[in-house]
Amino acid sequence: MAIRFQRQAASTRRSGGSRTPGDGFAQWWAAIAIVSVAVMGVLILGGGTQSRRPASSDNEASRAILASLQTAEHALAEIDQSFETLCKEPVLVALELEPDCESGAITLGDELFADGGGTQLKPRAREDVVAAMTTYLERLRQMPAIWESLEAIEVRGHADPRALRNAYQTNLVGSQQRAIGVLLMLVGPDGVSADHRGDLERLATVSGASYSRPPASCPDAVRECFGQWRRVEIRPVLSESQRRRDWSRTLDGVRVTARRALDKNKSETP
Repeated sequence: MAIRFQRQAASTRRSGGSRTPGDGFAQWWAAIAIVSVAVMGVLILGGGTQSRRPASSDNEASRAILASLQTAEHALAEIDQSFETLCKEPVLVALELEPDCESGAITLGDELFADGGGTQLKPRAREDVVAAMTTYLERLRQMPAIWESLEAIEVRGHADPRALRNAYQTNLVGSQQRAIGVLLMLVGPDGVSADHRGDLERLATVSGASYSRPPASCPDAVRECFGQWRRVEIRPVLSESQRRRDWSRTLDGVRVTARRALDKNKSETP
């Protein structure tokens, strides 16, 4: 369940060119098209052995498939490298708010919030989060692989399962309120600069997961883990990002098939 903080503006970026966050969408679909063509090529190769096509023809087709994968592989590698760089950013590491190296998500732990499970950040935590988000947005702008494919920046709240009644509903509202509190602080008078505020107002979405997504580091529903369950995550949402893992597996499969075809033809060539 998500609440849109503000409709995404149709205006172009203030810096980094005139591309809009959705421009990367076309590039991702181009990568899908390349993979689709490559798969068709593999099928043709598979049928070629039955019709006794010349080995040289099969070799050329296999090499063409491997070459066609390079564009998609390069796009995936750029995103992975950008996230690796982001998670080692010295300012974020010093603030102990470095993002996850795989997803780019910053986690605001329960200890940063007032009143044990409250929705507002502590005064000192506000300063740290503002400093972290300022650096985070600046670095994202400097990473075209992410910035040009950026569809949204999601602020997602999480809660633990405890409640007097209606645990899911109660904690769903609570997790949303915590995420809203963080975002309103960031775009408020004491938040990020006007330039970065514009980015957040254009890109930010707010959601609440209740207790449905416990942290991988402590997933058990026990008192010792509940402090880790209560958190807010700030993550970049890329166009078609949910398909990155599937594409990686597809690329690996096509690559292996094409190389096997090359090796087979070499072994059968006198």
